[in-house]
Amino acid sequence: MLETEHLKLFLEDQSNIIVDLNISIKNINRLIADKYEYEDEVKQHGFFVHHIYQLKFILVIQLSKLFSKRKGEERSFYKLCNKLESSEYGTSLKILLENNKNKTTEEVRSKADVINLVNDVRKLLLSQDELSERIVRLRDQIYAHIDINPSVQNVSLNEIEKLVEIASEIHNLVRFRIFFWKTRFDHLRDWDIDYVLCYMANHRKNKLENINKKKDGLL
Repeated sequence: MLETEHLKLFLEDQSNIIVDLNISIKNINRLIADKYEYEDEVKQHGFFVHHIYQLKFILVIQLSKLFSKRKGEERSFYKLCNKLESSEYGTSLKILLENNKNKTTEEVRSKADVINLVNDVRKLLLSQDELSERIVRLRDQIYAHIDINPSVQNVSLNEIEKLVEIASEIHNLVRFRIFFWKTRFDHLRDWDIDYVLCYMANHRKNKLENINKKKDGLL
């Protein structure tokens, strides 16, 4: 029996995963670019080299949770589609759909509307099927454990970013049509690594300037 609260909790868990994805892709893109003087020197430190690996690890693992077709993947879009399509709706969800009939916005108003929404989601999933399969194989054979002879194709950062965008789009499509709610996944300033890089690059710059001043007898 699918109740409104169960669906909200499912979508909230998905939202946390997608926030994690958006933080990771934004920060990895920032780390492979240079913006400040001496930034490249700072990023030669092993911490940043390892952090880039960690971010890609997070991206592959979290994307696999969303795009895997396996029945055991509890927060996947396929699981969500199956719940919306096949579950018997509980009282709270029936009331929600009934109440939506009085609104002029775009919420679903019946199970038939929900099925149409599921069909739209499945089309988006199908459009990324080959890429999502590669992501899952990468998770299974490289990141979850290392196969002796992995049969995986490379996944570029641009492809990963595309899948993050699709994940954000699918999640917000469902949440908006059912609950008239969207998450601004691009509002990630509190987790932006640019602040750290700016601070460390300026610290490096000031340190080198002071060293040179001492050499010149100015300090």
